[in-house]
Amino acid sequence: MHRKICLGASAIAIALAASPVLAQGAPQADAGAGASADVGGDIIVTAQRRSERLRDVPIAVTALSGEALERLHANNISRVEFATPGFTWGSQGSDSFPAIRGVRTSLVSAQTDPVIGFYVDGIYQSRTQQQSIPLFDVARVEVLRGPQGTLYGRNTFGGNISVVTSDPTKDLGAGINIDKGNFNSARIDGYVNIPVSDTLQLRVSGVFQRHDGYVRSTTSDVVLNDLNENAQRVVLKWTPDSRLEVTLRAGSWRRDDAGAGSYGYKVAGTLINPATGYQSINGSALAVNPSVPNGSPNVAGRDVGLPVTGGAWTNDWDYQPFEHVKEDYVSGQIAYDLGFATVKSITGYTHFRAHRSADNDQSSKVFEAYGYGSGIQEPNTRSNAFSQEVQLASNSRSPLEWLIGGYYLHDSIFETYQQKITAPGATTNGFKADSDITTNAYAAFGQASYAIVPDKLKLIGGLRYSHEKKAFIFSDYADAAPGTYNFVTPYVTTKGSPGFNSWTWRAGIQFTPSRSTMIYATASTGFASGGVNDTGGNPLIPASYAPQKVSAYEGGVKTLILGGKGQIEASVFYNRFSNLQINVYTPLVSYFGSAGKARSYGGEVALRLNPVAGLHIDTTAAFMNAKYTSYISGNNFYGLSDGTDPISLNLAGKAIPQSPKFKSTVAVSYDLDLGDAGTLSPMGTWLHSSSYYVTDRNTPLDFQKSYDKFDASLRWSDKNDRTFVEIYGDNLTNRAVLLSGVIGRRQRMQVSYGAPRTYGVRVGTKF
Repeated sequence: MHRKICLGASAIAIALAASPVLAQGAPQADAGAGASADVGGDIIVTAQRRSERLRDVPIAVTALSGEALERLHANNISRVEFATPGFTWGSQGSDSFPAIRGVRTSLVSAQTDPVIGFYVDGIYQSRTQQQSIPLFDVARVEVLRGPQGTLYGRNTFGGNISVVTSDPTKDLGAGINIDKGNFNSARIDGYVNIPVSDTLQLRVSGVFQRHDGYVRSTTSDVVLNDLNENAQRVVLKWTPDSRLEVTLRAGSWRRDDAGAGSYGYKVAGTLINPATGYQSINGSALAVNPSVPNGSPNVAGRDVGLPVTGGAWTNDWDYQPFEHVKEDYVSGQIAYDLGFATVKSITGYTHFRAHRSADNDQSSKVFEAYGYGSGIQEPNTRSNAFSQEVQLASNSRSPLEWLIGGYYLHDSIFETYQQKITAPGATTNGFKADSDITTNAYAAFGQASYAIVPDKLKLIGGLRYSHEKKAFIFSDYADAAPGTYNFVTPYVTTKGSPGFNSWTWRAGIQFTPSRSTMIYATASTGFASGGVNDTGGNPLIPASYAPQKVSAYEGGVKTLILGGKGQIEASVFYNRFSNLQINVYTPLVSYFGSAGKARSYGGEVALRLNPVAGLHIDTTAAFMNAKYTSYISGNNFYGLSDGTDPISLNLAGKAIPQSPKFKSTVAVSYDLDLGDAGTLSPMGTWLHSSSYYVTDRNTPLDFQKSYDKFDASLRWSDKNDRTFVEIYGDNLTNRAVLLSGVIGRRQRMQVSYGAPRTYGVRVGTKF
């Protein structure tokens, strides 16, 4: 039933977005939506589930308006790191790996959940692939740093990313943006806003974007990391009277391209003991693919693998992969003013699917060895998620302000991972693992603040109880004939339905000495959902593992400076993590488990200045120390080390991946008034990051040394600021930045890099 409603509404969205009138539209930021306002202006956010000035929110929050996102060329969330302190972006194939304050997503199968919450118009998105949805016609994006376990709950372990799309307005309007650049890139996005009546407004928006692949095989015509996607959205807003507001949304997203492989598109190499030729966790980095035989000895009389190509944007594949992403959704918010409080209902249903493939041996060599050989792998993930939240929030300006609510999520996930051996004459059967997981999550929550001294000093407290149950059926197959996916009967099936409970809380104090300054200190907790394992019938593998927990302490200040010409937001934090969910390797088995502890601490600052008319300076800086304090893991190199490696590793003291000790951004723009000829606005952006690793092992193969990235643009706008022409260049120095790493078959390190230099021209107008 839900799926039929969703698909029907999305079909309406597609039809409307494809009509000729859309060609007259462009994204438009709502007034007061975010950081593009003057420094002294009041930026309104909903970080605490109610509308508040950003300067009044006792949380480290970055808010970026639609206009600010447009200037950053933020076609998706990845570009938000150019304006958010302590935020680092990573990705691997279709999966997104945002990292905040020492927390990053690394486990991406159906059995695991993201640890940075991602919300679109208040609706939780449960799969990491959903975080790459294109941004268009967006009012603002809010990034909440630190756990948000009270008001948001599960899987906001490291923070939240909240996308708020534009509401319809009472003004008839439309607009369009067109972008054309290198790699044969093209993007068209637009909107149409129709005031049907005084109480009913309609908004239709959409985007299409594409570019050729920037990763190429050196041995074939295989191309990866291209893009071909489109998305549409319809929003209907009804306000029959001053008390009731109803907003309905429906949309779709389609992506059909080669993608970036499933788990990294390039083999960086492996670690080899040069004296013995055996692999070792303590060995030297060597650019070979250890899962593909070289055909002759090449280190210490041993065949350690086929050499791989250099260069961040090349690989050795002979298989052209595919990526098909499909999402259809409907959501609705109903708010009614009861006088003393406002009751709000937030309902959402999403059907999501991501089907992708990769070269299983990551090589152009045709072979069968090591019990497998040349082949293909295909993960296929499907999620049908329904959520319902009800809130009751106080309206009065009395010393006591409060919000209470309840939440329910039903998420049905089915994922197939399969692989086949395609070498001529192969004798190895294919393999398939089916994961059928249904999550039912319930929560009750409340948060209140009490002004001890009116308008000056208040206490904050919040509490949430969460209960969830994960019912699972895992089926493993190994009976498909070589070169086929003709699976018939699983050799093992496992079932279970573990439950998890978590209490999370928040407490703090907030001091507001003046309207321009706020100081706060908070303590809070958060959790990431527990998970389940495909045991394959092996009694050595636990069927489930516990939620991971975090205790967080934060203090900060938000204030205007220089007579309102500048604004500073600064915070310090300390996080303590326990029951960390990791890949556990032993000589006999590999599985997910809750093992290990870590901590992170540091400080962040964001400074916005408008010292003179037309000059805008936005800068951020983050200092962080993030390390594991207790982490015993199996050594996945042990079985290939000729018994010389230790069976287990103590990773205590290792750096948490994607956690640079220092990261800063600077964006400077100047609006040169040309009178009736309009405005000329040059802009430059600089991102600097210190070094970091992208796996728990902290090896030379997953090390990203310190780097700098530079972007620049020059925009002309007409005197009414309705039409613009812009030329731009991103990553001007063509810097290759390591986004992710994973240890794959026979301990090869598979990596992915960010995009090379891109440039182009954009034009847009509003009617």
